[in-house]
Amino acid sequence: MSIALHKSKQFFAPLLKMCIIALCVYLLYNQWMERPLRLSTFTDLLNKLPWWSLPALLLFSLSSWMIESKKWQFLIKEFYKLRFRESVLQNLTAQAASFITPFRAGEFALKSTFFKKELRKKILSSILAGNLAQMAVTTVLGISGVLFYIKNQSPESVFLLIFSSVMMCLLALILYLWISKKWQSGILNTQKWAKVLIFSFLRYVLFASNWLIVLILLDYEASLFIIIRNITIYYLLVSIIPVIQLFDIALKWTVASYIFNGNLYNTESILFATTIIWITNSIFPTVLGCAILPFQKLKIATS
Repeated sequence: MSIALHKSKQFFAPLLKMCIIALCVYLLYNQWMERPLRLSTFTDLLNKLPWWSLPALLLFSLSSWMIESKKWQFLIKEFYKLRFRESVLQNLTAQAASFITPFRAGEFALKSTFFKKELRKKILSSILAGNLAQMAVTTVLGISGVLFYIKNQSPESVFLLIFSSVMMCLLALILYLWISKKWQSGILNTQKWAKVLIFSFLRYVLFASNWLIVLILLDYEASLFIIIRNITIYYLLVSIIPVIQLFDIALKWTVASYIFNGNLYNTESILFATTIIWITNSIFPTVLGCAILPFQKLKIATS
């Protein structure tokens, strides 16, 4: 019986890797074929960007994953000493798995298989903590952007502005108290939460910078403050709707068309900008993760 379990474990890990890679490739191909943005239009707009723009976008995207890897290394350092290189590899391969699942469920499923069974409860708690911290940063910045948007659109809506601010503070307080109670085990204390939030904020700044670069290069007709405000609203909206990362490009097209409409040249420019950001921030790390995944060692539990 033990021999059979050992053999099934040996076959299951490679099979899991192959299924993730095959599904990513298949869905990526279908999504690209169904894209409404014509390839000729895409290349024309791409030619308008300076030569250094794409390397810069990829660099910012990769840097955001380096910060995410430092955060992951920090989250589990109390019970597991993870090298930075291993942290990077784990995050990129987990991105490949989460790309085909909503709520980043694939990240929980795959990343936990890199560790022994007895550590997986702590690992799952650490993943959840990291995602909550990232979502908290996105939510606070996004709601701040919404409040500024409301103020600029309707200066007379002072009551709505005050009410929204109070509700945001109450929500943040309730969430903080709940999380503090949930993680009384010592895995995450107040000081550690603060550091995780700093990592999350730095990562947000890096991947959001890609939007800033593309909008400026496409002559987005707005002040820097308005651009940043719109970016925070954009990321808030695309983060609160649970869709598979692969298919969130359609959601991002819709949200971007509404938020940035009237400031870019036309709808195709909006689609182009959104697609470039999607490729650099989502597809690029996913492809790297798929390339790395076959060489990662999984520790599949046998009981």
